[in-house]
Amino acid sequence: MSNSKRNAGGSERPITVPFWLIALLAVLIGGALWMLFPKQDLERRLSVTGDDSELSYNYLSNLLKSDPGNENLRALLKAKEERLQAIKLAREEAAKQALPSAAVQAWDHWQAAYQGYLEAQKQDHRAGGQAEALAPQVMQALKDVPLQGLTQEQALYLASSALVLKDAPLALGIYDDVAERQADPARKAQVYESAARQALGMSLYEESARLLRQASATTEDVQQSRAYLWQALQVLQSGNRANEALALARQQEELLGSDPETLRKLIGLARAAGNRAEAERYAKRLLQLSLLQQWQTQVAGASGAGPDPVADDGAWALQPVAWTAPGWRMLRTADPVRKPPPGLPFDDKTYLLGYEVFLENRNLEDAWRVATAAVRQAPQDMAWRERLAQVSEWMGQQQQALDNWLVIAQNTGREDAWKTVMRLAPGLFDDRALIAGLRHQLSRRPQDAALQQALVQAYERQAEPGEAIDYLQKHGSTPQSQILLAQLAERAGRSQLALQAWKRVLADPEQRTPAHAMPAAVLALLQGEPALGLRWLEDAQTRIPAGMQDEGEYWRLLGDLAQDQRQEALTLKAYRRLLQTPHAGISDYDEVIRLLQRADRREAARMSLHAWEQFHDVRHLTQAFYLLEDLEDWTQIGSQVERILADPALVKRLQGQPTFFQILGAYYQRTAQSKKAMEAFEKGLALDPGSTPLRQGLMWLLIDTQNAAALKLLLAAAEPVWARDADMHGALAAAYMTLSRPAVALERYLKPHRAEHADDFLWMMQYADALEQNQQADRAWSLRQQLWTREKVRARAQDGAAALAARKWLTAEGLDEVQRQARSRLMLFHTQGDAEFALMRELLRMDLEGGRREHSAAAAELAIAWLQERGEYQAERGYLWQQYARSRSKSTSSPLWAEITVALAEKDVAQAGQLLQRHDEALPRYDRINAAAMVGDVRLAQTAAFESMADQPDDDPLHLALTEQLLAFSDYGGLQLRNRRMDAIDEQVSRLRWHVGLNPRWALDLDAEDVRRTVNKNTLVRGPSQERGIGLRLTRKTQSASSEFMLGRRESLEGYTPMQFTQTYNVDSRWSLQASLGRHLATQETLAMRMGGMKDRVSLGSSYQLSRLDQITLELASERYRVQSGARVGSGNHATLQYLHTYRSEAPTLQFGAFTSWHRYSRNDPALLQGRDAAILGYLPPFNDPTIDYLLPRSFRFSGLQMMFNTGYEQQYTRALRPYASLALTHHSVNGAGYELGMGLATSLFGADHLALGLNLSKSGINTVGNTRELLLTYRLHY
Repeated sequence: MSNSKRNAGGSERPITVPFWLIALLAVLIGGALWMLFPKQDLERRLSVTGDDSELSYNYLSNLLKSDPGNENLRALLKAKEERLQAIKLAREEAAKQALPSAAVQAWDHWQAAYQGYLEAQKQDHRAGGQAEALAPQVMQALKDVPLQGLTQEQALYLASSALVLKDAPLALGIYDDVAERQADPARKAQVYESAARQALGMSLYEESARLLRQASATTEDVQQSRAYLWQALQVLQSGNRANEALALARQQEELLGSDPETLRKLIGLARAAGNRAEAERYAKRLLQLSLLQQWQTQVAGASGAGPDPVADDGAWALQPVAWTAPGWRMLRTADPVRKPPPGLPFDDKTYLLGYEVFLENRNLEDAWRVATAAVRQAPQDMAWRERLAQVSEWMGQQQQALDNWLVIAQNTGREDAWKTVMRLAPGLFDDRALIAGLRHQLSRRPQDAALQQALVQAYERQAEPGEAIDYLQKHGSTPQSQILLAQLAERAGRSQLALQAWKRVLADPEQRTPAHAMPAAVLALLQGEPALGLRWLEDAQTRIPAGMQDEGEYWRLLGDLAQDQRQEALTLKAYRRLLQTPHAGISDYDEVIRLLQRADRREAARMSLHAWEQFHDVRHLTQAFYLLEDLEDWTQIGSQVERILADPALVKRLQGQPTFFQILGAYYQRTAQSKKAMEAFEKGLALDPGSTPLRQGLMWLLIDTQNAAALKLLLAAAEPVWARDADMHGALAAAYMTLSRPAVALERYLKPHRAEHADDFLWMMQYADALEQNQQADRAWSLRQQLWTREKVRARAQDGAAALAARKWLTAEGLDEVQRQARSRLMLFHTQGDAEFALMRELLRMDLEGGRREHSAAAAELAIAWLQERGEYQAERGYLWQQYARSRSKSTSSPLWAEITVALAEKDVAQAGQLLQRHDEALPRYDRINAAAMVGDVRLAQTAAFESMADQPDDDPLHLALTEQLLAFSDYGGLQLRNRRMDAIDEQVSRLRWHVGLNPRWALDLDAEDVRRTVNKNTLVRGPSQERGIGLRLTRKTQSASSEFMLGRRESLEGYTPMQFTQTYNVDSRWSLQASLGRHLATQETLAMRMGGMKDRVSLGSSYQLSRLDQITLELASERYRVQSGARVGSGNHATLQYLHTYRSEAPTLQFGAFTSWHRYSRNDPALLQGRDAAILGYLPPFNDPTIDYLLPRSFRFSGLQMMFNTGYEQQYTRALRPYASLALTHHSVNGAGYELGMGLATSLFGADHLALGLNLSKSGINTVGNTRELLLTYRLHY
């Protein structure tokens, strides 16, 4: 059969290493060996050694052959040959002289036989045992040699030959004989040592050891004796006679000593002999000796100069800062409760030997102590750490074992160390070690969800969630890890990071399950992204697992978020699904009912009744009742009440519940059965006097029936207790408003709660009504304006179009009935003209929708109020008779405020008297006073007025109006003092004024003024003029216009007569025009013109009231300037534009404004003035020539922003002490930035007077340069 391998193609043998590389390595290695060869050292040793043996001679010859040119080696060889020759000759001569002929013969015979034996032994493999045959003959020849005549060398040679011939006793005897012949103990010991070596060479361990012991005993040198003894011990140990050696060492302990090296050897000997106890004894002695050495070192250090030393037991070595190296660190996790380990100076050999001995003897305690000390002093030694970790674990010191295994694992990365860490850390609850182990495992399995979960839990137990978050951010790429990151970040308070993680998870639609979407949606809601959370929850609807435990929570959360996002359809759907689960509770029914109230009130009522049947909570019955009432389904209401009353068991159970009587009383109240309602409320309060709904029901019953007498009695009896309940404050406020005491309602019950009800539309409407009733119409109007604006914005945001929103407001869809009525009021009173009328018609038309045959009470009252607002009292009276016919069949009565208003407006004394007699205290306070005055009942009017003043002590608008009306036509005299400091002069101005009211339209004012000027800077002005003046002012006022004429006489640089006429005309309530014409008026364009100039002026202006709070004013003026002697010095044109916004119109008032003005001048050169006209140049300091700017400034623009606080009270009358202030930030195009600051106090001292104290500061004003300061005192007395 042919070999199949022959048919296979040859393959080239693979070459692992190329030949050239092998050659290169060989050369490099040879070179290295050549460099390392100790040639010179060998030459040096051969030169100094005294060895003249044949071996040294041969070695030297071989060296010379390798280096023939080495003269040093050649000289050494020649010297060696000479010494060898001398020795040979000496031996031959000695042999001739020492040996007798018989001894020589015996010696020669033995030597020849022995040489033959040696040759036969070399050729033994060929001779076939010839050496063995010759051995007896050779041995006999050796014995025949006489020992007495031999030299020491010969005797020793014979002894060694005997050993070769295996006759140990003979050899030993020869050695003993040679030793006995030695007189010197040292020589004798050397003989024994040489014999021991020969015996050892022949494997005669016992004989060799005995000879060495004899050598040890013979020598007088202790060190040499100890060395011989150690050699004996080593020989015995080499001959596997360790026990004999150990026994010998125990006998010779005194000779061997106790130095560390000796003890180490003894420990090794004991261990070789298997005697663990003896090894441990020696180990302890070794450690004690080390401790003694340490103590001696400390004593030696203490004996020297310097500070007292501190014993260093190496404890510092276990501190984390004792040793650091890249890649590992010590983590201190616990302190083992053990006795302190010995403080030994670190010696690795000693420590390792002691450790091993203790461990072999199962003395774990001492092994642990040694390992601990070693680790303390060499923390970087991982081998010692491993030993300490092992022995600590064996001893039950698991924590210390874990600490050291952790260091080993972190420093070496050994897998077995990490496994041990992971084995120990969980049981010890050492989370730091566990974290390190988990992170190591995660480095190999980074996406292991279980490991990530364990790592996160460990970090959290360590209160270090940030580390876990950082790890998950870097390594978490799976959905599970991102979910873990989101949950952890949320628990750590990093909600934004958690939300980002959820976004990454839920970007996959498959991950949008209820379990994931619910926490993510809650987080999104908290982070201001509710729409995103709602979208997640909505997507999860299709992934609800069967039998989901938290299904109810899911639907509840979906409903809540949808409600926040105003998705009522989705909210209702979610809560309906929730009601189908067993998790639905009473609050869920409440939410469904609330939602249905907007969408389907009838269904909401049905659901309320279902909740009543399900939970038997009376509030559901109450809710169903109110819903049915809004639907005007009195049949259903009656049937429910009858069903309750027809069930004695149910009635008996409900009679013990105050809420039942609340329902019953509300039903009777709404069906105009006020007596039954009163009885029901009283029974309920008897059961529960603290019931807020019952208290409110009774209060509102008295308010609705306008039973003022009973209401006053109830307030007197119950208000101190009921006022403690904050929920009663609304009803109490309404009661006081019914009694026409709005100040009490505001101060006690409305103002304290305004902040918390700022977003409550109905409450704020009630607050506005109270303000209006309290004669604070401006504030009420402002509040309603704000509510109107806010509701419009909200409606636009919901519906997208104002028209659609307004249309929706007029319907009941999605709105509460009361809110709809309030909004209708706002819409009506914020619309004017044809739009107002159209809106009113639409409201009344829509009120009749749904089959209603007559208007509701709310619509009727709205129409009445609208007619009253427009002053259509006849139409209002006709509508009252039409709407509220005098019929017993009517369950409602006409509004009292409407009837009394119509009666007073039309001067219907009879009707006013009837209303006053029938209702009296129920009438509004002002209407009551006016009605009493109209019918002539002065005492009742006085009583009503007194009561009104007592109940309304802070009715500022009423007091102010009365005071203003009295003081508007009164005469007064006044004094004004000003102290003004300017850049160059100071002015003291004194002014007297006498005002005479001729009649309500005409008034006359007489003024006298004195101005004293002094210089404060001689470099700017000198010789300022003093000024005196007197003036007369005649004023006429009508409803649409006012006129003023002024005529006076002034004396300054020259005398002149100013006069001016001013006319103001009111085009309508918003727009007014002003015009003024003046001649020889005082001017303040410059300092010189202020003292010696005058002007002619014509102006035209207009003011427009943009709104009740905003006003804009424009004024144009043209002026001609003259010196007081008559010469013209220039002209100017001025334009002023001002905007003023009244932020607050009631005291304290606050206004903001902005203004700007343009001033353009045409100037003549003052140097051209001559004669009397040049007198004005006398104000200049000496040697100063007038410039073009001396009399008139250059053209400029003056602008600024201003704020005014109560500034009107600087002149207006006030009884209270009122501060006032103004601030303007200005900019002068020539002089730069400036300011005007004014502040002061105004009050009345004696009642019919006015006092104002003020301080004004300014910089770079319109007619002043630099800083100006002014002090002001004004006082006037009315009589």
